[in-house]
Amino acid sequence: MSRSSTEAEYRSLAAAHTDIIWITLLLKELRVQISTPILYSDNLGAVLLAANPVNHARSKHFELDLHFVRDRAHQKQIQIIHMPSRFQIADILTKPLSFSSFQHFTDKLMVSVKPLISLRGNIT
Repeated sequence: MSRSSTEAEYRSLAAAHTDIIWITLLLKELRVQISTPILYSDNLGAVLLAANPVNHARSKHFELDLHFVRDRAHQKQIQIIHMPSRFQIADILTKPLSFSSFQHFTDKLMVSVKPLISLRGNIT
């Protein structure tokens, strides 16, 4: 159980990074050239924790994930970038949104909300 949203996001970064390592090793084995992978996070606390080499008192209970991601970031094996929630298009699938945010994301996804079938038929 996470004690904060930063911890939950950081654990997610660590889990995503292990998947990235696996995919990177697979691509190297297939002799595919790749650039440094980039992880985007909407939690600024998690991004700052990955960039700051100082141990924080509140991060002791997830220290393994902390060192795992931070070491990889400092070795330039992964890049972690903050992306604000207003740019997270996947939020339309995972969160309740205001109408304006919903409309913005449906426009980005080029999804039409117009009904395809009319219950009125051809009645004029």
